[in-house]
Amino acid sequence: MAELSIADLEDELKKVREQKDIIGELRTLRCLGSAFQKNRQFTKAGSCLSRALKLVKENGSAGDRAVVHASLGCVYWEMAQLKKAMTHFQSALEIQQQFQDAPGQADILTMMGISCWRKCLWEEGFSYFRKVRELCQIHASTTANTPKYGEYAFLAEAIERGVETLQNRIRMGREQGSPLKILQPLFSMIPLYLFTARKNEIDPLLREAASLAEQLQKNDIQEAIPRLQALIAKW
Repeated sequence: MAELSIADLEDELKKVREQKDIIGELRTLRCLGSAFQKNRQFTKAGSCLSRALKLVKENGSAGDRAVVHASLGCVYWEMAQLKKAMTHFQSALEIQQQFQDAPGQADILTMMGISCWRKCLWEEGFSYFRKVRELCQIHASTTANTPKYGEYAFLAEAIERGVETLQNRIRMGREQGSPLKILQPLFSMIPLYLFTARKNEIDPLLREAASLAEQLQKNDIQEAIPRLQALIAKW
């Protein structure tokens, strides 16, 4: 479906419902949910995609179900409702594994890894990141060492918005002169830089994170930094 405004999509949704066009309704709900999400209207996006999930479970293919689960998980991720996000990502991953969809698996595992990182679950985050790297290296259908996205391009868009949000929080932390308010978003942002082709910008972030973690006696972050450096070096 061509890029339409929210108003146009809402009109289209009314039309396909009147025509009892289930496939058209599913497609339009997905587009409308995406449009709301890009506009940061996450509650409305979640409502559209929840309806799409109900329809796709009744009328769609397994592949469609995976995409809708991932879409809904992505909305919850942007809303910082990470438990719900992980539930939908896991459902999408299980479907992809049935079809041996390696690129799709890498995309979802990326989101699962950065979700764990955001929750300060470093060990789980490392586990997911290693799986992403293995999939990207083994399967020629993915680009060399990064997720492919493709039909999951909405995940990449969400990560970019996540980078923007964290950059704003870091800026506010600097303005307030708060090392803690700098460190938390800064360390959360590093994996997002890795998955948005900003690898060459990571070293200064790691050095600043190491200095702040030492200053604040954040032992868990201090221990995670060299492991993260080693992982990035192999990427």
